[in-house]
Amino acid sequence: MRILSIISTVVALCCIQAHGQYFPKSSLDLRGDEFKSQWYSSQLRALKEPSLLALTKTSSSESYRFLWLRTFHHPIAVRLNVRPDGTSILTKKIASGAGGYRPGTLTEDNSRPLTREQTRKFLSCVDKVNFWTAPNPIEDQAGTDGSQWIIEAVKGKHYHVVDRWMPKNGVAFELGRLLAFELGKINIPKNEMY
Repeated sequence: MRILSIISTVVALCCIQAHGQYFPKSSLDLRGDEFKSQWYSSQLRALKEPSLLALTKTSSSESYRFLWLRTFHHPIAVRLNVRPDGTSILTKKIASGAGGYRPGTLTEDNSRPLTREQTRKFLSCVDKVNFWTAPNPIEDQAGTDGSQWIIEAVKGKHYHVVDRWMPKNGVAFELGRLLAFELGKINIPKNEMY
């Protein structure tokens, strides 16, 4: 049993090194069990998303990502990379699986440029909702099935993540809604909105 545990640890470390670490230790779990970090990382790998945490090594990077994990529906990631000229690139990805279970494989991968005005509107919302000082982790999960709204960002060498369970308002809701629906133009049936 001990050998199996050692092998599992080595495999996990190899996966982290091969794909980059996605989240700082204990940034998502108050108990420090790293369950959410492993779950979210597997979804991001399936979506072929880069590690924003790794971008902190590049002081000029500015990037924001919404990861939407609905228990029974496709995982979705929408990322906004700010360019030095004030414009940005918006990338939208969807996988074939379910956000609460197996992520599946990448089925949609689209990128498009955003204007300075669109970029400025998003960055203004980041400031308005006080993203960079929003607390995390918090205990807000009130059930088992639902959705996680995860907003990550890197600006220069600073990284922050906000993770909320089925928000109806607040930081994750406002930024996720703006990235996915207004800028990302994702069309989701009402019964899949949670």
